[in-house]
Amino acid sequence: MENTLQRYIWLYNTIKRANGITLKEINERWKTCRHNDDGKEIARRTFNDHRHKMEECFGIIIECNKSNNTYYIKDEPHGYERNIRDWLIKSLETCSIIRESENIQNKIALENIQSDGEFLIDVVLALRENKVITFEYHSFSRNHSTQHTLKPLALKLFRQRWYVIGQHLDDDKIRIFSLDRIEQLIIEAKTFIYPSDFDVNYYYNESFGIIIEDGVQSERVRLKVNSSQVRYLETLKLHHSQRVIENTPTYSIFEYKLKPTYDFIQEIMSHLDDVEILEPKSLRDEIRQIVKRLYEKYNDGE
Repeated sequence: MENTLQRYIWLYNTIKRANGITLKEINERWKTCRHNDDGKEIARRTFNDHRHKMEECFGIIIECNKSNNTYYIKDEPHGYERNIRDWLIKSLETCSIIRESENIQNKIALENIQSDGEFLIDVVLALRENKVITFEYHSFSRNHSTQHTLKPLALKLFRQRWYVIGQHLDDDKIRIFSLDRIEQLIIEAKTFIYPSDFDVNYYYNESFGIIIEDGVQSERVRLKVNSSQVRYLETLKLHHSQRVIENTPTYSIFEYKLKPTYDFIQEIMSHLDDVEILEPKSLRDEIRQIVKRLYEKYNDGE
């Protein structure tokens, strides 16, 4: 199975880079591929089977230009399915390369995702089949677990934790639960009609992280960032709405359109030496109060 996945990844990359390649040309490159363990060519029947399986598993569509019998990857517009496909292919490719490079495995440090857990696959299956889930949830703010029944609508990975977003059966409100705090989970036989107006990317379009706070509206946020941190924000945006509205040798001003929720404030606090909130005033005042409390906590009278 692992070798088959490696073949799929190799085929995907070979065809994508060529942007038009015949089966004969593919086989010329296959001769020297490290995954070709038997030295044989890819038969047309096998190639067509690979095409079918790659579309079925990864949503990768390999089409043929009949005028010259060349193959190419059908490139869908940017969107949910393409993002999932690209993420999955890159993850599998990275994993494959690391597994093959035994001599450097002790030289690679990876982040540990805490909450992939035993329930991630169950939630994926429930999402696929539009099935209700019931689970015991132990929140960090409670001493005991509580039971919840949810219509799962989406999964989101944020800061090394997986979250399930769904419609709670008690009040029909959208709720968010971290998978690493779920203690027991049952996929119910009951199914539901997935709401046609729900889109997880739109739902989080104006949010920084995972938190959605009632009453918090999207605002224009402006940050003054010291020059030493500007390149970091340019290459790893805090939010997709980020844009630079002023550049100077010593600082830059970044503008965002988002909801300044708790997790966004926490992010700003982690860069407080290099970042100053300019707007909105309410957020600037809130940061000021946090800094004041920190000063009082650490002020030992010296």
